[in-house]
Amino acid sequence: MLRSLVILSVFAMSLVSLSAADGGNAFTALRTAQKVAPSGSLVQMTGTRGEPRPSEWTVLFSDSQARGGIREVVVSGDVVVSQRTPLRGVSGVSSLPPVKLTQLNTDSDAAFNIANQQARNQGIGFNWIDYSLQSENVSGAPVWTLKLFDHMGAPVGTLKVSAQDGSVIQPLEGTPVVRHSSQDGDSNGPTRRLGGVLGTATGIVERTANNVKNVTLRTVGTVQEVLTGERTIGPKDDDDNN
Repeated sequence: MLRSLVILSVFAMSLVSLSAADGGNAFTALRTAQKVAPSGSLVQMTGTRGEPRPSEWTVLFSDSQARGGIREVVVSGDVVVSQRTPLRGVSGVSSLPPVKLTQLNTDSDAAFNIANQQARNQGIGFNWIDYSLQSENVSGAPVWTLKLFDHMGAPVGTLKVSAQDGSVIQPLEGTPVVRHSSQDGDSNGPTRRLGGVLGTATGIVERTANNVKNVTLRTVGTVQEVLTGERTIGPKDDDDNN
């Protein structure tokens, strides 16, 4: 009975962790942020490390009633995590054109699907996405900018999607992942969390095992050569340089 309770407790904690990591889609977060900043105009919305959704969204409003002219609201789903009126680091943001809410038709989930499909088509692997929504300076149209990163945090591609109609403004540009085939011609390997593929785990293990084997045999052969004057075990040191 005690074991069952422990298992249920761990399962419940896992569910809490999963839900905490999902900050919801952008439109839900925006509606939540507007409740505490009803007089502000949306100028920028960002979310980092989305897998595919970020744990939090940072919403910036241009607000004449706020210090510095900007009100920042951090939201996770339908919960306001924090809000402040920063005085520094917002000079560039305060000059951005407001986002026309009536033109927002493409949510972050739809933008992710577009990015993920393009990544698969091009063989670009990635683990998370950084989202940014704001209006273009020239046309004033709202645009999603999505930056893709691998598991080490290195950028692997960027694309821009219209938040008005979901069209691709700037196609994904990145470096495809190189797939390593085995001797049997099998190129299947473990996929990254989202889009693309990694090199096969089998190939990595085989290369590591061969390296360890060669080092061990070389060491034994060197001892044999010192003691007997002959070397019949392992590769010679000169062999590695050829």
